[in-house]
Amino acid sequence: MLLIFLIIACDVDQKIKEKPSAESSSIRIVTLSPHLGEMMYELEAGDMLVGVSAYSKYPEAILTKPLIGDAFMLDLEQISLLRPDIIFAWEDGTPPRIIDELRDLNYRVEVIRSSRLQDIPLALELIGSLIGKQAQASLVANNYLKELIELKEVYENKDSIRVFFQIDERPLFTVGGSHYISELIHACGGVNIFNDLSQLAPSVSIESVIIGDPEVILTSASLKEKNKFETWLRWPDISANQLQNLYVIEADGLERPTTNLIKAALEICQHLEESRRKRIRLNALD
Repeated sequence: MLLIFLIIACDVDQKIKEKPSAESSSIRIVTLSPHLGEMMYELEAGDMLVGVSAYSKYPEAILTKPLIGDAFMLDLEQISLLRPDIIFAWEDGTPPRIIDELRDLNYRVEVIRSSRLQDIPLALELIGSLIGKQAQASLVANNYLKELIELKEVYENKDSIRVFFQIDERPLFTVGGSHYISELIHACGGVNIFNDLSQLAPSVSIESVIIGDPEVILTSASLKEKNKFETWLRWPDISANQLQNLYVIEADGLERPTTNLIKAALEICQHLEESRRKRIRLNALD
């Protein structure tokens, strides 16, 4: 078990000396969220990455990096040995107390916001400016924005269709209106039936889903093997069952706010477009 904020007092003075120059190729970076490590590779800066958080899986090269714990349990002895110049924290995922604790230990912590679709290019630009990868950051950010705009131009104004996105079944969790998955649904011309909920990942009841009567139910690939649609098959009157619109999103990266969300968005859009065609056919039979 990783120690919770194990403080190695004798090493504190050596942890951070001077703030690194953005032009330095020897900047040592630790990331406290899997998507921040992925962004480092998107900026062709994987060689600067000396430590990553648990569950960092993409790209494959990141699996060789030392682990420093997760958002709630950090191994400070390991971090001390890694001697990071900058630690990247996630605004919505790293507890403020952990950021404060690291700063009290004289680490330089940069907090990155990347919760909404429009945050992703800004996060890339900020990281790029801090590690001397401004040109690559601008390239990646601009490509992402271009692809997002093109996707919206094709799908956003399609006929509206009601969508329920299931994160997990027991307890039943979904995404609120401020979650980037809800934004992806909207970009595809869908309406999240829980769009009015402000929480990122609220717990909801089966009854509230039935009342919302989604025409499409989506879940992520990580849940596929558990057959998470079992609950909804017991309610044949839900429109999603009548239309046979229960889909698993296979696209890698749906769970991480990076540029890979474009792949997931395209898959969601394609499923919603298929669902619209089914709705037209069903209405023609009535």
